[in-house]
Amino acid sequence: MLDFIIKYGHWVIFILGIILLGLMFKNYGTLVLQKERINELLERRNKKYIKNKDTRKLEEEDDDDSSVSPDTIRSHEKDFNNACSLHNMYAQLIPIFPLMGVLGTVEGLIKNVSATETAQMLDSLDIALYTTAAGLICAIVLKAFDVFCPSKVINDVEVMLEDFNKKLDLSNMF
Repeated sequence: MLDFIIKYGHWVIFILGIILLGLMFKNYGTLVLQKERINELLERRNKKYIKNKDTRKLEEEDDDDSSVSPDTIRSHEKDFNNACSLHNMYAQLIPIFPLMGVLGTVEGLIKNVSATETAQMLDSLDIALYTTAAGLICAIVLKAFDVFCPSKVINDVEVMLEDFNKKLDLSNMF
Protein backbone atom coordinates (compact mmCIF):
# COMPACT_ATOMS: atom_id res chain seq x y z
CA MET A 1 0.00 0.00 0.00
CA LEU A 2 2.80 2.41 0.90
CA ASP A 3 4.59 1.66 -2.37
CA PHE A 4 1.38 2.42 -4.26
CA ILE A 5 1.05 5.80 -2.53
CA ILE A 6 4.72 6.56 -3.13
CA LYS A 7 4.60 5.58 -6.79
CA TYR A 8 1.23 7.20 -7.57
CA GLY A 9 1.25 9.97 -4.94
CA HIS A 10 0.81 12.71 -7.50
CA TRP A 11 -2.33 11.00 -8.85
CA VAL A 12 -3.69 10.66 -5.30
CA ILE A 13 -3.10 14.39 -4.80
CA PHE A 14 -4.80 15.26 -8.10
CA ILE A 15 -7.81 13.03 -7.35
CA LEU A 16 -8.22 14.54 -3.87
CA GLY A 17 -7.90 18.00 -5.41
CA ILE A 18 -10.64 17.26 -7.93
CA ILE A 19 -12.89 15.93 -5.18
CA LEU A 20 -12.33 19.05 -3.07
CA LEU A 21 -12.90 21.30 -6.08
CA GLY A 22 -16.19 19.49 -6.75
CA LEU A 23 -17.30 19.93 -3.14
CA MET A 24 -16.31 23.60 -3.22
CA PHE A 25 -18.18 24.11 -6.50
CA LYS A 26 -21.32 22.48 -5.09
CA ASN A 27 -21.12 24.67 -2.00
CA TYR A 28 -20.55 27.70 -4.24
CA GLY A 29 -23.88 26.93 -5.91
CA THR A 30 -25.54 26.85 -2.49
CA LEU A 31 -23.96 30.18 -1.57
CA VAL A 32 -25.15 31.80 -4.81
CA LEU A 33 -28.67 30.46 -4.27
CA GLN A 34 -28.73 31.82 -0.71
CA LYS A 35 -27.40 35.17 -1.95
CA GLU A 36 -30.21 35.39 -4.52
CA ARG A 37 -32.83 34.55 -1.89
CA ILE A 38 -31.51 37.12 0.57
CA ASN A 39 -31.22 39.77 -2.15
CA GLU A 40 -34.78 39.09 -3.32
CA LEU A 41 -36.08 39.35 0.25
CA LEU A 42 -34.23 42.60 0.84
CA GLU A 43 -35.60 44.08 -2.39
CA ARG A 44 -39.14 42.88 -1.67
CA ARG A 45 -39.07 43.95 1.96
CA ASN A 46 -40.74 47.32 1.52
CA LYS A 47 -42.69 46.68 -1.64
CA LYS A 48 -46.35 45.94 -2.09
CA TYR A 49 -47.67 44.77 -5.42
CA ILE A 50 -51.07 45.85 -6.65
CA LYS A 51 -52.87 45.21 -9.91
CA ASN A 52 -53.54 48.28 -12.00
CA LYS A 53 -57.23 48.33 -12.95
CA ASP A 54 -56.60 49.93 -16.34
CA THR A 55 -53.54 48.04 -17.58
CA ARG A 56 -54.06 44.87 -15.52
CA LYS A 57 -50.33 44.74 -14.78
CA LEU A 58 -48.68 44.39 -11.41
CA GLU A 59 -47.24 47.59 -10.07
CA GLU A 60 -45.26 48.02 -6.93
CA GLU A 61 -45.68 50.65 -4.29
CA ASP A 62 -44.13 51.21 -0.91
CA ASP A 63 -45.72 49.38 1.95
CA ASP A 64 -45.07 49.91 5.61
CA ASP A 65 -46.61 46.55 6.55
CA SER A 66 -44.14 44.38 4.73
CA SER A 67 -44.67 40.67 4.36
CA VAL A 68 -40.94 40.14 4.78
CA SER A 69 -39.95 40.49 8.40
CA PRO A 70 -36.45 40.82 9.81
CA ASP A 71 -36.93 37.34 11.27
CA THR A 72 -37.44 35.92 7.77
CA ILE A 73 -34.23 37.54 6.60
CA ARG A 74 -32.42 36.30 9.71
CA SER A 75 -33.51 32.71 9.01
CA HIS A 76 -32.07 32.95 5.49
CA GLU A 77 -28.97 34.56 6.96
CA LYS A 78 -28.64 31.54 9.26
CA ASP A 79 -28.82 29.17 6.25
CA PHE A 80 -26.23 31.29 4.47
CA ASN A 81 -23.95 31.17 7.51
CA ASN A 82 -24.20 27.36 7.53
CA ALA A 83 -23.02 27.29 3.91
CA CYS A 84 -20.24 29.73 4.84
CA SER A 85 -19.09 27.39 7.60
CA LEU A 86 -18.87 24.55 5.11
CA HIS A 87 -16.93 26.81 2.74
CA ASN A 88 -14.51 27.71 5.52
CA MET A 89 -13.91 24.03 6.25
CA TYR A 90 -13.13 23.38 2.57
CA ALA A 91 -10.87 26.44 2.41
CA GLN A 92 -8.96 25.15 5.44
CA LEU A 93 -8.16 21.96 3.51
CA ILE A 94 -6.35 23.81 0.69
CA PRO A 95 -2.97 24.07 2.51
CA ILE A 96 -2.91 20.29 2.87
CA PHE A 97 -2.06 19.88 -0.81
CA PRO A 98 1.39 21.51 -0.74
CA LEU A 99 2.08 19.58 2.44
CA MET A 100 1.21 16.32 0.70
CA GLY A 101 3.56 17.38 -2.11
CA VAL A 102 6.34 18.02 0.39
CA LEU A 103 5.65 14.65 1.99
CA GLY A 104 6.10 13.02 -1.42
CA THR A 105 9.32 14.98 -1.90
CA VAL A 106 10.69 13.81 1.43
CA GLU A 107 9.71 10.22 0.65
CA GLY A 108 11.37 10.47 -2.75
CA LEU A 109 14.55 11.87 -1.21
CA ILE A 110 14.59 9.18 1.47
CA LYS A 111 14.24 6.60 -1.26
CA ASN A 112 17.05 8.37 -3.13
CA VAL A 113 19.42 8.00 -0.18
CA SER A 114 18.98 4.26 -0.13
CA ALA A 115 19.26 3.96 -3.93
CA THR A 116 22.34 2.20 -5.28
CA GLU A 117 21.86 2.68 -9.00
CA THR A 118 21.39 5.81 -11.07
CA ALA A 119 18.03 4.61 -12.40
CA GLN A 120 16.72 4.20 -8.85
CA MET A 121 17.95 7.68 -7.96
CA LEU A 122 16.21 9.20 -10.96
CA ASP A 123 13.02 7.30 -10.16
CA SER A 124 13.00 8.63 -6.60
CA LEU A 125 13.67 12.18 -7.80
CA ASP A 126 10.85 11.74 -10.28
CA ILE A 127 8.50 10.88 -7.40
CA ALA A 128 9.75 13.87 -5.42
CA LEU A 129 9.22 16.38 -8.20
CA TYR A 130 5.87 15.09 -9.44
CA THR A 131 4.29 15.06 -5.99
CA THR A 132 5.57 18.56 -5.26
CA ALA A 133 4.20 19.83 -8.56
CA ALA A 134 0.86 18.07 -8.01
CA GLY A 135 0.48 19.56 -4.53
CA LEU A 136 1.31 23.07 -5.70
CA ILE A 137 -0.92 22.91 -8.79
CA CYS A 138 -3.90 21.70 -6.75
CA ALA A 139 -3.35 24.36 -4.08
CA ILE A 140 -3.09 27.15 -6.67
CA VAL A 141 -6.20 26.07 -8.56
CA LEU A 142 -8.25 25.59 -5.39
CA LYS A 143 -7.12 28.91 -3.89
CA ALA A 144 -7.86 30.78 -7.13
CA PHE A 145 -11.35 29.26 -7.25
CA ASP A 146 -11.85 30.14 -3.59
CA VAL A 147 -10.85 33.77 -4.07
CA PHE A 148 -12.82 34.49 -7.23
CA CYS A 149 -16.02 32.55 -6.54
CA PRO A 150 -17.21 31.67 -3.02
CA SER A 151 -15.30 34.40 -1.18
CA LYS A 152 -16.72 37.09 -3.48
CA VAL A 153 -20.29 35.88 -2.92
CA ILE A 154 -19.71 35.76 0.85
CA ASN A 155 -18.36 39.32 0.87
CA ASP A 156 -21.30 40.57 -1.23
CA VAL A 157 -23.86 39.04 1.12
CA GLU A 158 -22.06 40.35 4.20
CA VAL A 159 -22.22 43.88 2.75
CA MET A 160 -25.94 43.48 1.92
CA LEU A 161 -26.74 42.21 5.41
CA GLU A 162 -24.62 44.87 7.08
CA ASP A 163 -26.52 47.55 5.14
CA PHE A 164 -29.83 45.92 6.12
CA ASN A 165 -28.84 45.80 9.79
CA LYS A 166 -27.83 49.48 9.74
CA LYS A 167 -31.20 50.44 8.22
CA LEU A 168 -33.01 48.26 10.74
CA ASP A 169 -31.12 49.86 13.62
CA LEU A 170 -31.91 53.34 12.30
CA SER A 171 -35.60 52.52 11.93
CA ASN A 172 -35.73 51.20 15.50
CA MET A 173 -34.25 54.43 16.84
CA PHE A 174 -37.33 56.45 15.87
